[in-house]
Amino acid sequence: MTNKTSQDLWQDYQFLTKEMIKFLNKPDMNLFYELMNQRERMQTLIDETQDKDYKATSEGNALLSQIQQDNQYIAKHLQLQINQGKHIHQVTEVYNGLGTDQTSRMTWKG
Repeated sequence: MTNKTSQDLWQDYQFLTKEMIKFLNKPDMNLFYELMNQRERMQTLIDETQDKDYKATSEGNALLSQIQQDNQYIAKHLQLQINQGKHIHQVTEVYNGLGTDQTSRMTWKG
């Protein structure tokens, strides 16, 4: 349990979300995953807090809306990375297949 208010926790959650966006394009995704884990722990704290009124305020509603938009951006970006990875894998498989087939069809003259 924490002494932070629901507002503080949601603001911390938003901060972690913004930080995750900063690390989406980095080659090493370890920091992104660490931030995601921290955000999951923050979600647990938010769920455990007794102060549920912040989400109903106009400020809370605006913050949650921004978090939702950021989450959609992250999800789209990650889906794009997955699709690019699949494409690279497929191209690699094609080239690997071509190399094997072409070599086996060659007639070696000596």
